[in-house]
Amino acid sequence: MNKSEFITMLSKKLECSKIYTSKVVDVVFECVGDALKKEDVLRFVGFGTFKIQKLPKRQVKTPRSGEIVTVPAKKYVRFSSGQLLKNKVNK
Repeated sequence: MNKSEFITMLSKKLECSKIYTSKVVDVVFECVGDALKKEDVLRFVGFGTFKIQKLPKRQVKTPRSGEIVTVPAKKYVRFSSGQLLKNKVNK
């Protein structure tokens, strides 16, 4: 399912226009991004938790040349599903 299909499904369930639903979805994604940028943890009880994980700088060996390179530290988003979501998926 892509974003457009999700917006269509959501607008039908909410019984409102696709334009309004699209704006709401965009604002929700923007707010999630802003919260994660500040490294806040987002907990949606039953659905899941979004949080930032950090990978430290590390040395790796390139398979082709055998050269040792430094991979810079980075952050990534981690999602852990909640119990209600797990139950819905496994029904």
